[in-house]
Amino acid sequence: MKKDIKLIAFDIDGTIINSKGEVLKENKALIKKLKEIGIKIILCTGRTFNGHWWIREELDLMAYDDLSITSTGAYIRKNATGKALIDKSLSKADVRYIFDQIDDPRLQMSIHTRDVIFINEDKPNEAFLKDKGLVRMPRLAYDSLDDIPDEIARVCLSASPQILKDFEDKHRQAIETRFKYMRNAPFISEILNPLAGKSEALRDLSELTGINLDNMMYFGDGLNDLKSVELVGVGVAMGNGAEPTKKAADFVIGTNDEPAIADFIRKYLDIDE
Repeated sequence: MKKDIKLIAFDIDGTIINSKGEVLKENKALIKKLKEIGIKIILCTGRTFNGHWWIREELDLMAYDDLSITSTGAYIRKNATGKALIDKSLSKADVRYIFDQIDDPRLQMSIHTRDVIFINEDKPNEAFLKDKGLVRMPRLAYDSLDDIPDEIARVCLSASPQILKDFEDKHRQAIETRFKYMRNAPFISEILNPLAGKSEALRDLSELTGINLDNMMYFGDGLNDLKSVELVGVGVAMGNGAEPTKKAADFVIGTNDEPAIADFIRKYLDIDE
């Protein structure tokens, strides 16, 4: 039996954008139609707020009541203003603690805020530069943590997979007593407030909007989407997604390089062309 869907949340990378980082025209047309028929659209991403500004604009999700879950659930923000409705950020004391655990000079630490990525490296490594290019955010150095805004979304560690593994073998257990730790990619790991997370933010979103989780649909591809896919009324995994996420989903569709999202939603909701 089909669910009464009132809200649809989309992961960004590997989901609502294709492998070239572009929004398919079919997805643009679909989201426009969904808004016309009164379904709430949420972007739910690991990116910080200004790491997906052009995607919000391209999808015309800039109304005052449009929201995004950002920084893997550290924030829920208003798209039009950037105002945080839910804030599960890190403190500067948290950042100092993480920095003190880094005992390998080849491991680089970056601090992600709403608008800027801070990193004190003359030559940021390839992993950092790839991530920065993906999110199109500026980077700055800092003299002290006092120079950094209080809204710290996350700390990222970048290095080769082996260097990250060595760090995790030595320090992960201690870090996970205070934070949420996850490997986002072979070369990058992410450290968050322990209360952050995409599925946790969906629960917060349910309270903010009054929309029951059972009336939500979620599309994702990564391991950090798995709990969200399980949580909502209809969880959909992309064909290019991680195997555990696909196994947890109610439906597995085509890849992000195909109009699979648009095709699935139009069929599920009986939307005419």
